[in-house]
This record gives sequence, C-alpha cells and structure tokens, in this order.
Amino acid sequence: MEPQDLETIGIITFDGITKNALRLHPDDKHLLYPMGHKVAIRNIETGEQRFLSGHTNNVSTLCVSPCGEYVASGQNNHLGFKAMVIVWNYKEGTMKGSYETHKVGVVDLCFTCNSDFLVSLGGRDDGNVVVWDVRKSSLICGSFASNDTSGNANNITRTNLHGECFVTAGDRTLKIWRIEAEKRRMHNLDVEVGKLKRLVNCVAVDERDEIIYCGTSSGDIITARLNLRDDLQCGEPARLPVMIGCYSKITRDPRKMKTGEGDLYAGGVRSLLLLKDGKLVVGTGDGTIELIQIITMKENRTRKPSKFPNTPQILTHQAENVCSAVTSMVLHQNEFVVAGTSWCEIYQIQLSNFHMRLLVTCHTSCIYSIAFPRNHSEIFATGSKNDVRLWQLEKQKEKVRITVANFICSSLQFARDDQMLLSAWNDGIIRVFSPHNGDFYFSIHNAHTKAVSTIAVTTDSNTLISGGCDGQVRIWDIKTDVPRLISILKEHRGPIMSLHISSNNEDLISSSTDGTCVVWDIIRCTRKHILMGNTMFMMAQFTPDGIQILTCGTDRKIAYWETLDGSLVREVEGSSAGTMNCIDISPDGRFFITGSNDCTVKIWKYDSADLTHVATLHAAIITACKFSTDCKHVVTASADGTIMIWKCPSEALNDSKSVGQSGRTANSARSLPDADVDKLSPRKTEDDASVVADQTVRSSKKSTSSCTSDQKPLSAASDRCKDSKKEIRPNKERMPACKCVSRSSASSKSSASTSNQCRCRDAKNDGSSSKARTMENLKESSNSCSRRSITSKT
Repeated sequence: MEPQDLETIGIITFDGITKNALRLHPDDKHLLYPMGHKVAIRNIETGEQRFLSGHTNNVSTLCVSPCGEYVASGQNNHLGFKAMVIVWNYKEGTMKGSYETHKVGVVDLCFTCNSDFLVSLGGRDDGNVVVWDVRKSSLICGSFASNDTSGNANNITRTNLHGECFVTAGDRTLKIWRIEAEKRRMHNLDVEVGKLKRLVNCVAVDERDEIIYCGTSSGDIITARLNLRDDLQCGEPARLPVMIGCYSKITRDPRKMKTGEGDLYAGGVRSLLLLKDGKLVVGTGDGTIELIQIITMKENRTRKPSKFPNTPQILTHQAENVCSAVTSMVLHQNEFVVAGTSWCEIYQIQLSNFHMRLLVTCHTSCIYSIAFPRNHSEIFATGSKNDVRLWQLEKQKEKVRITVANFICSSLQFARDDQMLLSAWNDGIIRVFSPHNGDFYFSIHNAHTKAVSTIAVTTDSNTLISGGCDGQVRIWDIKTDVPRLISILKEHRGPIMSLHISSNNEDLISSSTDGTCVVWDIIRCTRKHILMGNTMFMMAQFTPDGIQILTCGTDRKIAYWETLDGSLVREVEGSSAGTMNCIDISPDGRFFITGSNDCTVKIWKYDSADLTHVATLHAAIITACKFSTDCKHVVTASADGTIMIWKCPSEALNDSKSVGQSGRTANSARSLPDADVDKLSPRKTEDDASVVADQTVRSSKKSTSSCTSDQKPLSAASDRCKDSKKEIRPNKERMPACKCVSRSSASSKSSASTSNQCRCRDAKNDGSSSKARTMENLKESSNSCSRRSITSKT
C-alpha cells in the first residue's frame, strides 16, 4: 500500500527577516512570502495555503508580476555556486522557466510594468543586473549595476508607465535604466545628487513616473525627478535625472529648531509606501510606522537656515510602533497597510485611524521542543531561541509568550496537573513558569556544568530528571518548593539528546551522541541495560506499555528494542537521505511519527512498521514532532521556525476508538471542552489578533512559595528512593523489599505497583528456629505473601 498525504490543519510561519518578503497579489486576496526553500501563497480570508517548491536553498527575494500571472523568486547559495531564479505560473503553481546567472545570491527582483521582462539583481559577490524575457523564456542581456567608485546596488523598483524602465539603488548609487530588447542591451543614467552620499534601502515611484522617493539608512528621505519623456514608447529621459531634496522630520526640540536641524528616523528608513493622495507610509528600523507628508518650504514656517544636508520638511500625521524593524509593507484594498517585521510578525494598520492589530506571529529561529499538557489537547508549548510560546491549537493563535533574552530553550515539560511549565536552557538553568500567564516560579541554577539539553518529569510530578551536554543525567526531587538533587548518573561520554520515563515511573531511557542508550532504574538510581549501535542516537522512547523501546539516529534507521534485556528486535529504514531527528509514539501505541533532515514527516504503524502517511511541506529539517494528547492532531516543527498542525490519519482515529486504551493512555486522552479553553490560559482579549504582550522573566528574588499558593495541595510523597538505597545489592537484578515477597515475573511487573511493601505478620523467631525451617515452608509462605500483596494493590 502506497503512503498517503497528511492533511494540514494549520501552518504557523512567516519569514520576516528577508527583505521585502511580504507581497500582495493583484487580486487583493492572497499574500505571498518565502518559507525556507519554498514560496507560500496564503488566502487572506480563508487562511488556506499552497506552496511553490523547486529551490535548492533558502529563498532570498520574491516578486509578483503586475498582471498577476507570474511569480518570480530568487535564492541564496553557497560560495562558489550560482544562485537560481525561478519564474512560476501563479494559477497552475508550475515552473515556467529558470536561469542561473548570479553568483552566490540574488538580492532583489522586479517585473516591468507590462510584465514582459523580469529584472534580477545579484549580491555583492556578483553585482550584475540581468534582464530575462518572460514571454520567450530567454535571457536578453546583463550589465554591472554600479560603478567602481560607488558601492553595491541592493534593490530594484519598476516604473509605473514606461514598460522598459526600472530604477536601481544602493550604497552611493542611484540609477535609471532603459531596456532595448531588440538590440539585446540596456542603458543607464546616474541621478545627480551632488556631494550627498547615502545608502538607499528602499525606493517608491509615483504613478506618473515623475518623482521617486528613496529611504536611506541615515534616517532621511531623498526625492528625485526622473525627467522621462511623455512618450511611453521612448524610455530615454529628456534631461538628466536630478535630486530635488533630502528631508528630515520636523522637530519639536527647541534647541534643534534654533539650528534648523530635523529629527531622523531611528534605525533608518526600511520601507516606503506611496499613497494616491501623495502621502507616504514610512517603516523604520526601530519599528515605527508613520503616515507622513513632505511639505514645501513655504508651508514650514518654523524652518531656519541649516548647515545640514537635509531639511526638516516631513510632517507626521499618524504614528504606530510594531516593536521590531519593518522589513516589508503592502497596501491592501487601499484601506489597510499590511506590514511584516523582523520578529516574523504581520500587522494590519487601518489608514483612516491607524488602528493596528496583529495578524500572524511565529518563532524567529529553530524550534527545539514541543510539549502538550497531560490532560488537555487544545494547548501546546514550543521552545526556541529567546522565548517559549503557548499556542491554541484550533485557532493557531499565540496565547502566552515567555521571554528569556539571548538564551535557547532546548526542552519543555508540563507538571503538577499542567499548572507548571518546566523548561531547560543552554545557560545550565532549569526555569519553571506558569502556563497561564508566564509568571516566573523558581529556577534551578547550575543544574549542569554545561547546557541543559533535555528534561523529563514523572507523572506524579515529584521527580525531575535532566540531561546535559556534559553527558550527565541528574535526578531531582521537586516535591517541595526547593528542588533537591538526589543522584548523578555518569555513564554517557557525549551530550544527552533525549530522556523518556516509562509509564510506571520506574524506568528511564537516555540517548546520547556517543552511540549508546542507557536504561536506568529511577528508584535505585542504577543502570539496568545499555543499548549500543553504530549511530548517534537522537531520540529514544518507551512504548505506552513499557515493553519495548523505539530509537532513531544518524544511521537513518528506526530500531525496536526489548526493555527486559535490551536486545535488538527490528530495524527499519526511516529515511534514505537524512538523519532521523525526532520520534514520537501515539498515546494508544499503535502509530509513531518521525521527522528527519530530508524535511519529511512520516507516520508508521507500530506493529508492522508499515509507512502509512507522508508529508513534505516543511522547508527545513524537522527538529520536533508530537502527537496531541487526544491523538487527533500531530504537531511538527522545523529549523526555520515553522509550526505545522496535521490531522491525524482517519485509520488511526478509527483504531483508537475501537481499541480500548489502557493505563496512562486512558487517563491522558481527555479533551478539554470549548468553554474551559480559557481556563488554561485565562488571558482575556477583546480580539483574537491583539498584540501578545511579552512576559519577561522576573527576578529570582521573588519568593518561591507563590508557585504553590494557588495550586492544588500535593499528595504526601513516599520515601521510595531512601528505602531503595538501603536494599541495593551487588547483583543487577532488582531484589524484593523483604524476604517474604518474591520477585514478580516480567509480565506482572508492568501492571504491579511501583512500591513493594511488606504485609507479613510473622513472629520473630530465633536463629535456630529459622534454620530449622524447611525449603517447602519458605516457598509456601513467600507465595502466600506475594498473592496477598498483589490483591491488596489491585
């Protein structure tokens, strides 16, 4: 049976770091933006997405033809290799043509106003402008974008009326170009700017091709006149293009007003949007978005003579701030401005009142961990660099954001009836937060000498186990507000990649890059078995019944192991191209999911190891995957910060309904009613798309008693670890707690309780009477005691 495609429910992604990443289709219904080595097309109304696949590396620039029939995208490449430019048919989603001319990377693309030509600009390692005929699918000509005395060009902008003209700008360069397709050549003219030297970040051309507006890295705006002829067939300028002026903001500082100095935009002008009424929308490096108008010298009555190269003639009408650098802006339906930021967020601003609301938010870098609460399936958490975020699964909306600047969260776990969120960080600290509002509870400093790579917690939330890059596994007692170190397990010689605890809270398996997986006894803090392979184990996990272990690693294989003796049962090839990075078994134990370096998500049947479903929509390596608690959804994450939510296969749902779940699965596969969704994240917002406030980490001086003041009282903890240490014996087999209890078989061990307490009431006999007791009496007494202990536990 051939594998089927997984059905997507939602995709949370946006590459805001790429310049001019956000593009609006002429139909005003679809947004286009790069996603790794793919181009995403998103319907604004329905949220449906489709992708254009064909690039071999990350997409660096994107543009849409004015007619709406074509989409062009360029990519980056490694040093010494040429970068590809692809032209797509928008409706069919197929490749129309491609060419590889630029070295290393493509920095900008644009179609001419009649959609006949595509102009591409190479980076500083290339520096060429290339013209490609869209109709004939052939190259026409190319030329250097700048002179030897000037810097590199970094953006291209088309004219609105003249079909064979375009503008290039960059570091101390500003040119107008004219294409001669019949002679297969093009000409350029420099815009006269005098002694002014600026780095131009963005260019906007008015509707009549008369004036261009240039935003600079210095924080001012340059205007220039193109002086093109009225004859649209002739693109040659009637006179040399010349600069009109360089403008700054009108200041309110009295000291600057005396000297005639104006205010500059902090972080430079990153994006410009020209409106029909002549006003401009400016996006800056500090996140400011303003609606401005450049007034004349007569209208500026406060202006005084100035020695500065710019004059204060920019009047601000409306202003808003999006908290991060604006990288792209588009005009939607002539009523809204849609802005993309470097924090990978998309905002919508209404022009009439400048009311702003958040549309899309996602991670800015690689996601390392995904965690679901034990008793809820509508909320899940993700960990990445700088922050931890909690998401609502159905709406794909961010509910809570916890920020720890400049550090990476490597692992997440919920504990104490989902009232605590434990996180591991690369600074060697384990931090605990509230999943409701992101409040800081307490932290374990110096949990490892190096980074904390992974954590696991028992189902009773009394024991926390951490693994570090130092190769150590540490067991912590977190029953009280003050965590206490119980034991340090030293067996691995490489970083710990994953930890997983069996359903009975007795066994632990740790995987490492040293080529071993170790099965530990949590109660006695000793090693039970060791699994060895010719691979670097990336992840290991117990099955829900605890009988077998599933592992994956760099050898691209999925291995089945026996928990009882650590023997290898089966090996399955999980991927033919890349390393297997993550694995997760469904709560009912009938399916498991894998993610690998070949950007592929696969779902397998556990018993037969048959591949049932495949998904190839990710544009970067898969770093985390997780089944939801109710086994209805699958969440995967990749190195580019993308989160994808998939619908669990119908076959898996049918099987899970027909087959009764046992033990931990029956308790965990509970869904939260819609009315109780807000109880887990009680933050109330008037709009689902409102801006999410960052919850920064508070000082550790805060009293740790507050973390349990609002929680349910914890049950009394047993002293199993202390008692078990007294009973440790030289042999590796676990011994009974007392002489009257015999060791249970392998089948009954999984169902029996974790603690073996003596319930005998035998009288104390002296040494002679105990020696006289026969072997038959010993067997009968031990068997009767074991039967009584098992019946009492059940």
